[in-house]
Amino acid sequence: MADVAAAKRYAQAAFGIAKDSGTIATWRAELADVAAVLSDSQIAPVLANASVPVESRIAMVERTLGVSPMVLNLAKLLVQKGRSSDAAAVASAFSRLADEHEGIAHAQVTTAVELSADQLNAIASRLSTSLGKKVSATSVVDPGIIGGVVVKVGDRLVDGSVKSRLKRLRRELEGTR
Repeated sequence: MADVAAAKRYAQAAFGIAKDSGTIATWRAELADVAAVLSDSQIAPVLANASVPVESRIAMVERTLGVSPMVLNLAKLLVQKGRSSDAAAVASAFSRLADEHEGIAHAQVTTAVELSADQLNAIASRLSTSLGKKVSATSVVDPGIIGGVVVKVGDRLVDGSVKSRLKRLRRELEGTR
């Protein structure tokens, strides 16, 4: 299980370096590569195995990763500190920081039926206008909401589903008895 607080600290330090050097996009891409190798590859269990000497694990990282020296140093530090399994969480936290810096918000749009690309783009466009940020929207289908739409952007939730409307109506009707 990833240590989210530690991953966030590593990501904040990396983001500071990337921002100062103007290489946020490069760091984002290369941290995704680091996460793939350290967390999701066939050698990931070996890199996380404390019984394998640190020097051997670091040598494996150096041979495997083709990233810039600063990103490689972070990857080696994660292995050295026994946090190689946190690499995906570091990459994810870095990506969130980069998106925030670039004014990008992510929205999850839940509907009862599949949305077309045009419909999803129209929702993202409206959200962009209302939030004053570029919005990247993903679609989720949940037939349980019956109809309407539920939009989640960050910690904000707008529930315009038929299911919620019916619940509110039921509470109102029960309250009048």
